Amino acid sequence: MDLPFIPFFFILDDDDANGQINFVEDHAKADADADAYTADSSSSSSSRPINTPSPPPDPKPTVEMTTTLSNSGENVIPTPAGTVRVRPFRSGSTSQLKAVLSFTPRVSSLDRHNAKSQTDEFRGFFTLFWIGLGLLFLRTSVQSWEENRTPLSWTFGRLITRDAFVLAISDAIMVLIMYLCVPFVKALQYRWFTYHWTGVIIQHTFQSLYLAAAVWWGYHRQWYWVQSGFLVLHCLSSLMKMHSYMAHNGMLATVYWRLKSERQALDAYVASLPGGREAALADAAERQAQLEARAATTEGVSPAGTPGIPNGSGAGTPAIAALMTPGHGAGLTSYELPADALRGQLKGAMSTSTSVTPSESSASATELRKRAKKAHTHTATDALPAPQADLPVGTSLEPSHTTTPHTPRAPNPLAWSSNERVAVIARNIDAMEDELRSNGAKGLVWPQNVTYRHFTDYLFIPTLVYQLEYPRTATLRPLVVLEKIIATFGTFSLIYLITEHYILPLIPKPGDSLLRSFVNLALPMMVNYLLIFYIIFECVCTGFAELSYFADREFYMDWWNSTTWDEFARKWNKPVHTFLLRHVYASTMDGLQLSRTSAAFVTFLLSALCHELVMAVVTKKIRPYLFLMQMAQLPMIALGRLPIVRRNKTIGNIVFWIGLMCGFPLLAIGYLVY
Repeated sequence: MDLPFIPFFFILDDDDANGQINFVEDHAKADADADAYTADSSSSSSSRPINTPSPPPDPKPTVEMTTTLSNSGENVIPTPAGTVRVRPFRSGSTSQLKAVLSFTPRVSSLDRHNAKSQTDEFRGFFTLFWIGLGLLFLRTSVQSWEENRTPLSWTFGRLITRDAFVLAISDAIMVLIMYLCVPFVKALQYRWFTYHWTGVIIQHTFQSLYLAAAVWWGYHRQWYWVQSGFLVLHCLSSLMKMHSYMAHNGMLATVYWRLKSERQALDAYVASLPGGREAALADAAERQAQLEARAATTEGVSPAGTPGIPNGSGAGTPAIAALMTPGHGAGLTSYELPADALRGQLKGAMSTSTSVTPSESSASATELRKRAKKAHTHTATDALPAPQADLPVGTSLEPSHTTTPHTPRAPNPLAWSSNERVAVIARNIDAMEDELRSNGAKGLVWPQNVTYRHFTDYLFIPTLVYQLEYPRTATLRPLVVLEKIIATFGTFSLIYLITEHYILPLIPKPGDSLLRSFVNLALPMMVNYLLIFYIIFECVCTGFAELSYFADREFYMDWWNSTTWDEFARKWNKPVHTFLLRHVYASTMDGLQLSRTSAAFVTFLLSALCHELVMAVVTKKIRPYLFLMQMAQLPMIALGRLPIVRRNKTIGNIVFWIGLMCGFPLLAIGYLVY
């Protein structure tokens, strides 16, 4: 993708033997995906970022050139002084490209312990919904007894319990195979092979075989759609859990071995210096004392015109460098982009200092300066160099509900060295040690988590995204577990009754009126969908969360209020959504350098293919109906972003519910009749 015409003037000194190039930006900022640009001259090893201020005017002759830069690859530009190569540069902080997600202690919207839902004005309708379904169950049971002398027919029951023992054994084997992830990570720990690329190939080969075996077994057994659908869906969820565990630990293994190599490099270099390690430590201690004494008498003030922005330690753009550096995340929430955080601070500062009367402006500015002075006082560590930008990342991609979960550790003693190379390597070691430490209460350090016990704990936690620690509850409430068990069986009874009496007898057959079949199936299928949603996310997931002391119970949000399909996709199934954000959307942007639009398309494509795979196993047919319906959401999302739709929330919600209600009977008709 080409940037929307961003000209840069290349000012070359004709008599400069080094061919140094200075850049002066002459247009609006680039697309947000291209963080910055750097330029390298083929005849020089020195370069200057584009945002570096230009030097004083040089009387030497200059040459001005204008060009359009590409975001997708290296740009080669011939000049009178040589060839200029301009390439897109992405920050080494991969967290900038990672999705916004966090694990925070909270309860679900429909949980009776949710204080917000218990005070909602419409909470009585939720009670009425269950009373209505109870009356439907009673009415249908009485009618069945009068006609067949049985409260519920066992036709559907015989179908879903057939071959149940084989299904249970198959599912247990599938779970046991997941434990192969632990020796895979242990092999990375002992460096029998590296994650890139040997480990990646092994991981994806194993996952492909795992999925292929489950699909083949579902076809081979010729199960009813309930059994085959359960097996494949459980296989896909297990696949996502394994992928997240192996990929995240693979990143941590990369950090672990890079840390070891940096330590060896530091020891070797320090030993080669005059006086060895003792002299280097003495020099560092002396410089630390000087910097601390200087900091004790100097207080930092935010630059003029940018109140509230912290002064960082990196060269070039210190405020952004501070936000990107591990341990400087106090201004960030989850995976907020540093640029967005900076923009937010600027906007907040401007909103504070504008729209005030002249008499208030002086007091407002004084208060703003006081806040900036209090929050951003200089410390001696501000003088330390920033770690390299290309360091591998690890637990910084594990957002916590608190941005400062641990007390900042003291820098490596050699980080204070006056020798720049020693100081930078020491800071690299500090950064990677932080990357191996979790953001949770225990502060686990990789590879302490690489155990079968830790993996078993992860399997019980109802999430598809792995990290070393999660927010936990202090106690287990047995009554809550019992409540969820009773709710599961009660809700399943309603699903069974509706399926047995209101769906199976009305299944369309060739020659039936399609309109009549649609009308007959729309309402019972919609009710079944709501009940299946409740049993999965409110009963099963919450029950396992209670058993595993998992504190984040927000497995869904208020998707029923959705006005667009992208809002529905974000809210109705948060475990899968967060997995797709981190491991598909963000990973394709980072690894394949895709734009946001392309990454979103790839994410939708993968999701649609997985849904179609489930339907192929369930119906024993390959029909792309569900795939096409899911891909049709892309243009519908674009329509939902039109101003006329955004202004009419009620119309958007009506369109959403009509589309959802139409989808289920249309799929049934399509797969069963055609």
